[in-house]
Amino acid sequence: EVLTNQGSEGGFGLWGPSSGDFWLDAYVTDFLSRAKAQGHAVPDVAFRSALDNLRNRVNYTADFDKGGEALAYALMVLAREGAATIGDLRYYADVKGDAFATPIAQAQLAAALASYGDQTRADAMFHKAGARVAGYKSLTEAQIYRGDYGSRRRDVAAVLTLATEAKSKALDAEKLSLSLRPDGRSLSTQEASWTLLAANALIEQPGGEGITLNGKPVTGPLVRVLKADDGGEMRVNNGSKKATTLTLTTYGVPLVPEPATGNGYAITRNYYQMDGTPVDIDNGIKTGDRLVVVLEVVPFGKAQARLMLADPLPAGFEIDNPNLLRGGEVSGLDWLKVHENIEHSEFRQDRFISQVDWSGSNTLRLAYVVRAVSPGEFHHPAASVEDMYRPSYRAQTDAGRVIIKE
Repeated sequence: EVLTNQGSEGGFGLWGPSSGDFWLDAYVTDFLSRAKAQGHAVPDVAFRSALDNLRNRVNYTADFDKGGEALAYALMVLAREGAATIGDLRYYADVKGDAFATPIAQAQLAAALASYGDQTRADAMFHKAGARVAGYKSLTEAQIYRGDYGSRRRDVAAVLTLATEAKSKALDAEKLSLSLRPDGRSLSTQEASWTLLAANALIEQPGGEGITLNGKPVTGPLVRVLKADDGGEMRVNNGSKKATTLTLTTYGVPLVPEPATGNGYAITRNYYQMDGTPVDIDNGIKTGDRLVVVLEVVPFGKAQARLMLADPLPAGFEIDNPNLLRGGEVSGLDWLKVHENIEHSEFRQDRFISQVDWSGSNTLRLAYVVRAVSPGEFHHPAASVEDMYRPSYRAQTDAGRVIIKE
């Protein structure tokens, strides 16, 4: 599935074959490299092409006074595969160490140096990265856009991962781990994957002494998944003199649908006839009716984000020929003014989803066409919008009911 997004030059796209996103190329090649090291079957031609792409991008990277995020990542992946030049690594560490814009970039260059056995320079770069993350007063951030898909929490998890994997003593792993404790908000895909990598790297580290579960000693990571109907008591005891953290996460479906809400954004969903006349779907529509669904997202202020919009369909609806609307071939929709620079849209059987790179305080408007196909009364799920890499900034509409008549 990953390789279906690889272009002919070896780079990768988010939603299909593409090129030009240097950081994304390094991230996907890192995944392939780690998978290959774990014994998974990674096609040689695709992997060599990905490495060649990184090598070419590194060779043509311009000098910089502030930046280098993708360069550092590419150097780390190439070094792991023995394909980096040690002279380049030492130059960037000695001359450009403070010019890398993010702590994850500094840690990635450190990891590259560690791969080649230069632990002194690696520790120095890890120390720089640690000083950066130590300066974070909070892991909460404003609605900003980063080209490396990152956040402060992601960077802390990555620094912890790479320092632990490199067996560097330049950082306090326990202190970094404590800063990543759950704070009640959802994690982005980047935050989740790097936190998982950090946990995996720390498994080999000593810890957990004195912890018992129902009187039996715990060895290794303690993870238990319980179902609602599981009976019995679980008692966790800490018999050591060292504090530890126990995290309990509960999943469920609310009995009453959540009301419309928003943090950073508001979203509305309205239905119209093909000529632009508003439709109240609460009063019932008929099978065969075609409707235009209009989603509007309003930022609370100036915002930058990769936004994901999702609108689940009621069971009685289906999306009506999306190619017509995308091609502008539907007559009578002159009244419809929508945003056209869409990164990706999918017209699925059960939902409409779209990803848009958005900047500013203006209203974002998207639309698609549905047809009522089945009579009955159906649950109408809420539409939602979410910042893909800062998911605490999100909004949803009310849920409701849809009545479709014969």
